[in-house]
Amino acid sequence: MPCEPLPLSRQLLARTAEMLALPERICRRRDCRRRHRCNWFFPATQQPCCLANLDADQRRLFDELAQTVADAEHFGYLASKIRMSSSYRETRAHQDAAVETAHALVSGRKRKAFRAFEKMRAAQPAPKYEGEAPPLPKHW
Repeated sequence: MPCEPLPLSRQLLARTAEMLALPERICRRRDCRRRHRCNWFFPATQQPCCLANLDADQRRLFDELAQTVADAEHFGYLASKIRMSSSYRETRAHQDAAVETAHALVSGRKRKAFRAFEKMRAAQPAPKYEGEAPPLPKHW
């Protein structure tokens, strides 16, 4: 039975948008562009306003990255898909960006364990294969 995706918080969506430089590049709110941070959110969905400026493909890619950031933030949960570094170059770059973004989201007692998780990932050998990892079967 597949696991449910982890919920995406307002802070997680904002940090992911900031990692992609969306506030200063595509946001129409002046204070977001000047501060390089998401300051305006839709009240109903709690999503950053700059996400409304993305087209369908860009939004799909953003949502994939945000879900990977959530997996990295909850690295110890069973629903998390990030455990070790991928041996595929593009997938690993995607995971590394997610772990770097999740670093800002982790606080308190979980911070020490997250740092150990980051060190474990950094100690993994370099990727062997080019491209992205093949998709998992649908029943996973």
